Amino acid sequence: MRSRKMAKTSARTMALAAMLGLVLVATPASGSVSTSAAPAGVTSATSAALATPKAATGVATVNAKVVKKVVGKGTAKSCTAAALHKAVRTGGTITFNCGAAPVTIKLTQTLRTCNTHNCKHGWQGGKALTKVTIDGGNKVTLDGQGKNGIFYANSCEPTFGWLTDRCDKQKTLHVTFKNITLKNGNATKGPKGKESVGGGGGGGAIAMRGNRLTVSNVTFTNNKCMKAHSDAGGGAIRVVGMTSTATIKNSTFKGNKCASGGAISSLGAPMKIIGSTITSNTATGSGASSGKGGNGGGVYFDGGSQNVTIENTTITKNKAGKKAGGSGVFYVSNNRGGTLTIKKSTIKGNTGESFWTGKRHDLFYLGKKLVVSGSKID
Repeated sequence: MRSRKMAKTSARTMALAAMLGLVLVATPASGSVSTSAAPAGVTSATSAALATPKAATGVATVNAKVVKKVVGKGTAKSCTAAALHKAVRTGGTITFNCGAAPVTIKLTQTLRTCNTHNCKHGWQGGKALTKVTIDGGNKVTLDGQGKNGIFYANSCEPTFGWLTDRCDKQKTLHVTFKNITLKNGNATKGPKGKESVGGGGGGGAIAMRGNRLTVSNVTFTNNKCMKAHSDAGGGAIRVVGMTSTATIKNSTFKGNKCASGGAISSLGAPMKIIGSTITSNTATGSGASSGKGGNGGGVYFDGGSQNVTIENTTITKNKAGKKAGGSGVFYVSNNRGGTLTIKKSTIKGNTGESFWTGKRHDLFYLGKKLVVSGSKID
């Protein structure tokens, strides 16, 4: 057992301290491995390490009104990054009025949503935000320009406001992205001055800790995060420590890359991926988690009893890193309490893996139960 300390942040009478536990295991030879023991450098960063503030127990909060907001005044020029950033910060239902033609908004900083209407703690008068929905109407592209992550939310970020003394259990804010394209996001470094989402970070397009996420009809292209890291991941999406299931449906992931989880990475967050296409993404690390990553060319999960479902989804042409596994899908449950369910899906043509489960080279799994039905898996 080893541990990695994360930065401490204080806010007046409170202290936020996160500790990340990592489990090291023996290194096997390349090839097929059983599901009863972890292979080469497969480590497990646990959600039990997420932060818990130590004050203001049971603080009552009032929910803020969900406000409808429109970015733009009918022209592409009026749809500015600054206007969008302002709208997103305090939540609500956000749509765009940028004219008839498709528009690309080039971001100069990461969009972020506070947990309260004024970004202050609930006991300081902050009203809980319940929703931020960003609906591009199938016309809007958000471009990180290869410099910035596109969106960041964190239930345990002190400057966003805490609602109770258990920010790690918070799920009040429901973040939804729909009918939009997110491209060229870069989360190699997180937003300046803000807490990491955990486990080293990641999430080139969407990085979230806590709260709740829904993604519907979204295209993710050429997003990235750090090239090499033992635990960080999620070229496009990184979710950490959620108690509500993150839902990704009818979406496309192409050309995204990160140390692990070329397209999607979850640390201690249950997830459903439905009706989506995950293709040509890359886990750029090597040596698995006791090295510098490389697990999960397409999808990466590491946690405890959280369940992951992949349904009606195609996962092809993704690539794992050297001496790593799960070229298509990588799933490890630390306590062997989680279930991976794959239904009516195709996971084939993924490459680069050095270890796998049984005869399925595109899949690595350690958990309570693997359920596969109506699917094709190489």
